[in-house]
Amino acid sequence: MSLYRTWRPKTFADLVGQDAVVRTLTSAIEGGKLAHAYLFSGPRGSGKTSAAKILARCIECVNGPTATPDNTCENCRAILSGTALDVLEIDAASNRGIDEIRALRDAVKFAPSTMRMKVYIIDEAHMLTKEGANAFLKTLEEPPAHAVFILATTEPEKLPVTILSRCQRYAFRRIAIPVMIERMREIASAEGIQIGESALSAIAYRADGGLRDALTMLEQAAAFAEGEITPATIDLAFGATGRNYAGSLIDRIIARDANALLRVIDDASDAGTDMQVLIRSLIGEFRNLLVARIDPQLLSRDLAPEDAQTAVLRAKQLAQAQIVRALRLLSDALATARSSGNPRLELETALLRYVLVSEDTTLDALASRVAALEEGGRREVAVPEPVVEREPVVEREPVVAPEPVAKSEAGAVTIQKVRAAWQSIRTRVESERASLRAQLSRAVPEAIDGNAVVIKLPNSLMADIMKDNAKLVESAMSEVLGANLKASFRVDGAAAPRGKGAAASSTAATVAAVTEAMPQEDPDELFSYLNERIK
Repeated sequence: MSLYRTWRPKTFADLVGQDAVVRTLTSAIEGGKLAHAYLFSGPRGSGKTSAAKILARCIECVNGPTATPDNTCENCRAILSGTALDVLEIDAASNRGIDEIRALRDAVKFAPSTMRMKVYIIDEAHMLTKEGANAFLKTLEEPPAHAVFILATTEPEKLPVTILSRCQRYAFRRIAIPVMIERMREIASAEGIQIGESALSAIAYRADGGLRDALTMLEQAAAFAEGEITPATIDLAFGATGRNYAGSLIDRIIARDANALLRVIDDASDAGTDMQVLIRSLIGEFRNLLVARIDPQLLSRDLAPEDAQTAVLRAKQLAQAQIVRALRLLSDALATARSSGNPRLELETALLRYVLVSEDTTLDALASRVAALEEGGRREVAVPEPVVEREPVVEREPVVAPEPVAKSEAGAVTIQKVRAAWQSIRTRVESERASLRAQLSRAVPEAIDGNAVVIKLPNSLMADIMKDNAKLVESAMSEVLGANLKASFRVDGAAAPRGKGAAASSTAATVAAVTEAMPQEDPDELFSYLNERIK
């Protein structure tokens, strides 16, 4: 028998990681306040079905209703073996239609055959069809006194609110990593499975809060391994997740070793690691560093104790602004990777921009360097010497934007990369000036001309508006692409007119252009647009 079935909890005391649920249910049973319908919701493998079966035994135990069923009486043994006539477990994924629910509604009217109550455990309840849910609702509205319904689901939001409102709801949490490791350690010891702490942690992270998944992987790893199970065994059995590579990258990033950083990415690629998964893993690691700087205690649920301690030590070597900048760069890289088709290049570019901070001319990079100086020099920041030359920049109000890069530096940015990152550029501009949404939705990056991006628009009026806001577009391109590029606007391949009012040669053409440029969906945007044109 599988480990997760052998070690399925038989009492509420054995249900790990769900203290709030156990406490509430225990109090209700001991106080004689049983409800006619319960809804257990939460992630897979968190103990919903196990809790439903425990509750059924609490109700049906010969000594019950009791919060501690003996699991030895005839009723308890029948429920454990799955032969109890009055405790029915229904899979809603395969019994989801109106006919099956009508049959349940007819059967529930009859009194229990041998036990105290009739208990219906409906698993995957969100899979009920609309018609089946409506038919079931009638039974929940007027249930017979001898019936108890326990619904279990991973997606409670898919159930009709009319059903939700008639159930007592219990939310099951993801099981914390330390709790999962402790439980696996106990089971491995009892089963004679040799496994180290680091391997237990590797399984717990892969299980993502589901103890059932963790026990399944533990069993598979035990069958796969020859001797003690190690992290290498876990990687061989289930494939590399990128988490180990993410940790190595964090260390290289802190050391600002660009060469070693690229070698780690190359090793990860050779091992078959999905680059987008690796980017997400890195984002998760930097998130842990940010949490470690604010409140290390919050890491206790998400990380093993030794990993939480490592995160705290790493966080002390980075300023908070540096961590936030890394999160921003990696988030942009992940968004661009989905459209560019080259996630490895996006990852390498983002990390090199972070590590080679002194060569990044964006205001974001400048702010990161200033923040590192203000931290008191915990780590040496890669800035040109002497540092005193940078001090006036800290005190200057406002901070002056860096000069545009030369054409040779901008040449590294291709029109394909601009197009891939255009959505991110648009988002940044629209966050500053929502009235430009209509124009940006029609703008198309057309070519690179020297150090300028040529952007095509459908009419002269739109081009005029965008020309007036060219600095916003250039600032957004600098933040997203890491190069200071100019923005040039053209109409159908021709240069945009320089003066306002030169967009059309006739009144009819002007009216048509204005109508096309005006935002139609939002009155607030319309007023913003008109104000922009009046300036």
